[in-house]
Order: sequence, then structure tokens, then C-alpha cells
Amino acid sequence: MKRLAAKFFSTSFVWFLGFAFFSQASLAEKGPITALLVDKKTNTLTVSEYVKGEYKTIKKYHATLGKVKGDKEEEKDLKTPEGIYTFNAYLTPPHIKPKFGKMAFYVDYPNSFDKLAGRTGYDIMLHATNEPDRLKQNYDSEGCIVLRNEDITEVKPYIRLGLTPIIIFPELTDEFLHPGKNAKLVEFFNSWVKAWETKSLDGYVDHYHSDFSANGKDKKGWKAYKGALNSRYSEIAVNPTDVMFISHPKYWVVTFTQNYWSKLKNGGTGHRSHGTKILYIAEESGQPKIIAETFSNLMW
Repeated sequence: MKRLAAKFFSTSFVWFLGFAFFSQASLAEKGPITALLVDKKTNTLTVSEYVKGEYKTIKKYHATLGKVKGDKEEEKDLKTPEGIYTFNAYLTPPHIKPKFGKMAFYVDYPNSFDKLAGRTGYDIMLHATNEPDRLKQNYDSEGCIVLRNEDITEVKPYIRLGLTPIIIFPELTDEFLHPGKNAKLVEFFNSWVKAWETKSLDGYVDHYHSDFSANGKDKKGWKAYKGALNSRYSEIAVNPTDVMFISHPKYWVVTFTQNYWSKLKNGGTGHRSHGTKILYIAEESGQPKIIAETFSNLMW
């Protein structure tokens, strides 16, 4: 694991494609795509709308962050993690401690990428506080992002569990505000989909990192698994929709809804699924390669 973590962070940059799970409620309540951008240098949380590959600012708020500066690496280091996350739970009193104020949104740290990199910790939240004076401090949490009760009440309508990203930057600069304009990332994603749909096994597997791991399979096992499926199917369609690109100094992220179907060679119906595909991609030999992936199945 230490070797893998070193490989991740010795590269010039890392692509991370993917995200945590969309909820059925989120899919049923489609509207403008929003994202929360946290700038640790300025202690700012920005609510943004994602429009044509770019973020448009809606409103900014002051945020109090972890007592210790830097990127979170291990449990109880009092650092706020840096990366791309989503929210997996929402709680209000009496189900949260008084110090969390009116509400708390749990962040999915450590996500799959953090775990592969050996990062530990738990209970990272975006929460309010019952001590307003804490917001006079820039660094006064145990790793969470803290807003005033009034501010988090304004932010709440923009958050959809499992869908709205919270992207935490060491410093948010202009280069990260136009993530959907990265032609190389878009081409990589499109070529991966095409290779899968055309059953080009070698081309498909070439998109994967040598340290790939998913569902208990390494790269060799993944190729054998996909090859067996290809031998059964005459047609495959992935049909990605709701594609969103997200940029971070450590990651690139693409989130999309996968609307998969396949046809058996005897003409029968193969497999059908509908949900969120999560691909984690790291640079290897100067090229983006998928290092892990997950899928959350949803009802049609």
C-alpha cells in the first residue's frame, strides 16, 4: 500500500474519474448542477452552478477549517482533506452533537482513491456550529468545514446527497474553474466508452493502470472477466448521460449516469443496468489510466 501511495503522489498529476453514488431522489429531482468549491487559502466556500463545463458563482461564505494546515493523511491529524468528494448523509439535532449546530452533511472521506493512497480518518463533515465566535477563526475544527448556522441554511438547498460535489482545494485558481474544457480528458473518457461498446478488449484494457483493482480483481483478472462477457454478447451499449467534469490539483473527475444494456449472441436480452459509474484514474507513463472503479446500480 505504501508503494502504491508513493506512486500516486510522485506523479506530476493524477486523474480521478468518478464519484460517489447518485440517490434515486437526486435523479428524480434533476435541476441545475451545483458544486461547492472550498478554497483553503482564503477560507472560502463558494456555491457554484456547473454550466457548459464551467463554474458560475452563486454565493460565497467564510469557512473555518482544520486546526492543522495541509492535506489530511491520517486519523486525528486535525487537517481538512483536499480532493473531490460528495455527501453521503445529512443529520440534524438530536442526531448530532450540539457543537455541530443546526445541521451536518457527512463527506465521503476517505473515498476509494484516498483508501488506495493509504489515507485514514472518518467523520469529516460540512456542519454548522452552536458557537458563532468559532467563525472568527480560520482554523478551528478537527478537519471539518464549518459555516455559520445562517449560512449553512442558505447552502442546504443546493446540496443533493450523493450528487453535489464538494471540491476542496489548497488554493482555488482560475485554471480549475473550467474543468469541462480539458480536451485530453474528454478524449480519454470518450475512447474508453468507445472501446467498451465496440468490444475492443485490448483497447479497453489499455485504459487501465497496472495497479488496477476493483471487485477483487486486478488488471489481469479484469481483462479475463470482460473477455468472458464479450464472448457472450453481440452488442453492448454504455450510453453515458449527465456527464460532469471536475478538476483538482490531484485529480480529474468525470461523473456520469451509465445506462447499460447488452444483447446475447443468440438474440436474447443480456444485462441491463442504470446507475453511476465511478472511475479512478492515475497517470502512468505519462498517460491517464483507470486504477479503480465502482458502480452504484439504480432502479429504472
